[in-house]
Amino acid sequence: MSTRESNTKAEERWRGLGVSDGVAAGQVLRIHTGARSVYRATLTEIEIERELQRFREAVESSRKQLEEIKERTGKELGAKHAYIFDAHLLMLDDRSLIQATETYIRQEHTNAEWAVRVVTDRLLVAYAQIKDDYLRERSADVEDVVRRILTALGGESFLKRHLTEDSVIVAEELLPSAIAELDFAHVRAFASDAGGWTSHAAIIARGLGIPAVVGLRDLHRRARTGDSIVVDAGTGLVVLHPSPATFKQFDVREARPALSNGAITTGETEAQPARTLDGVEIALRANVELRAEYEGVRHYGAQGIGLYRSEFLWSLHNGIPSEDDQVKAYTEVVALAGAAGATIRLFDLGGDKAGLAETDAERNPALGLRAIRFCLQHEEVLRRQIRACLRAAGTGMSVPLKVVLPMVSDITDVRRARRIINEECERLKAEGATCGEVKIGAMIEVPSAVLTAHALAREVDFFSLGTNDLVQYMLAVDRGNDDVAAWFRSLHPAVLRSIDYTLTAARAAAIPAVVCGEMASSPAYAFVLIGLGARDLSMTAAAIPRVRRMISGIHAERARQIAAECLQCETADDSEELVRTRLGEEWPQLFPPETLPTAKEMDRI
Repeated sequence: MSTRESNTKAEERWRGLGVSDGVAAGQVLRIHTGARSVYRATLTEIEIERELQRFREAVESSRKQLEEIKERTGKELGAKHAYIFDAHLLMLDDRSLIQATETYIRQEHTNAEWAVRVVTDRLLVAYAQIKDDYLRERSADVEDVVRRILTALGGESFLKRHLTEDSVIVAEELLPSAIAELDFAHVRAFASDAGGWTSHAAIIARGLGIPAVVGLRDLHRRARTGDSIVVDAGTGLVVLHPSPATFKQFDVREARPALSNGAITTGETEAQPARTLDGVEIALRANVELRAEYEGVRHYGAQGIGLYRSEFLWSLHNGIPSEDDQVKAYTEVVALAGAAGATIRLFDLGGDKAGLAETDAERNPALGLRAIRFCLQHEEVLRRQIRACLRAAGTGMSVPLKVVLPMVSDITDVRRARRIINEECERLKAEGATCGEVKIGAMIEVPSAVLTAHALAREVDFFSLGTNDLVQYMLAVDRGNDDVAAWFRSLHPAVLRSIDYTLTAARAAAIPAVVCGEMASSPAYAFVLIGLGARDLSMTAAAIPRVRRMISGIHAERARQIAAECLQCETADDSEELVRTRLGEEWPQLFPPETLPTAKEMDRI
């Protein structure tokens, strides 16, 4: 239905955090990611059969996933590790689960997610009363299967069938696995209950120019697929069931130009470094993960790929991608990067980034088995990715390829990974396969890496400063939790001193250091980074023009002076006020008020 039609439902408004500019209107596409609570929705008689079909498709999708996982596990770990999935497959034929869920949907006129949860809870109560320890412990298998069904209910088949040309994605939280399935040519906006400025949905939305508002609390529970909605990311306002009068108040843009999967061939900007007024050159590179972002790399004049987030390949291939699939993906990235080269981040899996049903839940995933720890623990996964990188580096395109290790916390992580890289290179040569040369870098994201930066610099070829996670771990603030968003302070003195210390260590060892977090995408924060000595920034491609404009209008020496003042500040409030005052007064044309750090008013929290 058109968003311009009169609406018989009462208008509802939410206020959240706008994380990508723009205003858009369309129809709600409500997806479930399995990340948070399940809510109940009441269905009409007409909707019942459609909901039953959606549930059956989710069960069949779960069955195919389990069969693929069982086959892959059997090949890689042996049949003794694959038998557990036979039990999971049998549960998908269990009348007490599947038929009972369908009956509940029919009788209670409720959505599939709610029916699955109610029926499962009843089953779990029954399991808890069983005296046999082995049978009682099978309740964990029921939970695993149910999580898979709930994830499938918001999965690819549902999205492909229901995605319209004016879809506004409404979710509890947009996980990487859900984002990877979207056709961005049909997405007008994002709106989610959870999330923050540095969440994956926010970063991708900014990169693609899609309006997005996060931190909306209970919008997902209230919205229904097909409802009309307006998203104003500039003010953080979301209006569900907007009245005709309300709709006219918004300057709603028409459909965005379709995003292609190929590179732009016209209107490209030449890839050159930005230059300050006093002649200091700053390299501007692009962060990418989805193919929809590729066309912006050349269009905005990025100097190669500063960070390719390879973990999205897991979502696209429903698990670990094959070696050949990875070679194809990395070769494409290398070709896109051109002479400036590309940096592949090894799988940053685990925690909030995995989105994998077969990964056991952890009590504290941000501090758990993730990133380089995950790769070293699952060595077969790491070796496959390393082989793919080495093969892509040897494709004969004479383009530099770098590999960066995520979440390095100890020099031992680097040494173990380098040993595996050397072993796989020798193995490829012995097989007669092409093996190129790759440079090895470390992501500086945790306090231990910062404090040992001088020693780490002697072990690697370059540093990548991931400021999103660096702020998170330095300040002990979950960057995806809107309840603690006010404590996420990129200009906190501890963060700035960590960046300064790391850049100093890189210069002392004469190795490059690329700052590739969201700080690099904001002109005000990029100004401070340049003042701290950063000469290589990587960001979402769409941010390059505004950062380039800022750089061309400032003196690096003045940035150094202001950054030095920031390093002397005692609180985040002090450094933010200093940046707000200095930049606003000296360069009002480059830093309008809305682009400067805002006061957090921590005393009112």
